[in-house]
Amino acid sequence: MSLEFASPYYDHPFSPFTSTPPYLCQDLEPWLGCPFWMEPTDPRLIDIHNGEPAPTPPLENLEGMIHYWQENPEWMDFLNPNSPVHEDKLLERGLYLDFWGEYIQSNQRVLDIGGGVGRLAQVFWEYESEVQIVDPDLRSLWRNLTYSVGKKGSIDLHWGTIETLPDLGLFDLIVACEVFNYIENPTIGISNIHRSLKTDGILLFSVEARWGWAMSSDVPPDSLDAFLETGIVHVPHDRWIRTFTEKSIRTLLSDFEIIKIQPSHYSLSGPFELMIGEPNIKELLKTEDKLRNHPISNKLNRAWMVVARKR
Repeated sequence: MSLEFASPYYDHPFSPFTSTPPYLCQDLEPWLGCPFWMEPTDPRLIDIHNGEPAPTPPLENLEGMIHYWQENPEWMDFLNPNSPVHEDKLLERGLYLDFWGEYIQSNQRVLDIGGGVGRLAQVFWEYESEVQIVDPDLRSLWRNLTYSVGKKGSIDLHWGTIETLPDLGLFDLIVACEVFNYIENPTIGISNIHRSLKTDGILLFSVEARWGWAMSSDVPPDSLDAFLETGIVHVPHDRWIRTFTEKSIRTLLSDFEIIKIQPSHYSLSGPFELMIGEPNIKELLKTEDKLRNHPISNKLNRAWMVVARKR
């Protein structure tokens, strides 16, 4: 569903939308800080949002997110400058923009899948683009709308999974940043992306890599089998993560032309995070390049970044 059909979640001053989406961000001030309700494209999300257990392991990520929104909202709401991870998240965005930036242009029609609180949408709005955002976590969409207020572009929001992606028309650019690690059916997800892209449209794609996570500071206990065997990191009711090799990425994106693919996140959130201190983006990019080109460290990337084109 769209913001067109949203209603206030609590007793909150409310200005219903009277026009059709997408909505100019400059017109959204009446919705600033307003939690809202909208029907999800995947009805299973309602029970999870209300605190019920997830019906399948990949959706247990949402259980973890709800817990952290309740217990540590300052970590989840990382676009807030007071968040303890605000600077790290912006540095991480800098890594993506260094690799993806040349494909982000003015006045594009953008689909941001798993857009969360709006880390990348903020960039697209600087280019006065229309951004359609899909995310399975309603609490993240509340913050996303708040952070869109006053920006240059336009927005619409959809509460749902990539497997239940509605027909939103064709897009110039689709972003799936740190999404495919957490979804139930990557084949359906990538098929929905393919049908939603214009011919010659661009997909900006990133996933968690197969090996580097095991040496990072947030590695969960009892996950040795995930490293040695399955490649799936599962902490019940908290997280479920499918990791990818370059080969599995290329197989998943076989209907696309892969323009470039690069191992990334050796330092931020990766195995060398604690070694590098607090770099600025210029220092971080130099460190990443060194680790990427070293014969020992080059296989220990935490993530992969990809640019692909619909043929």
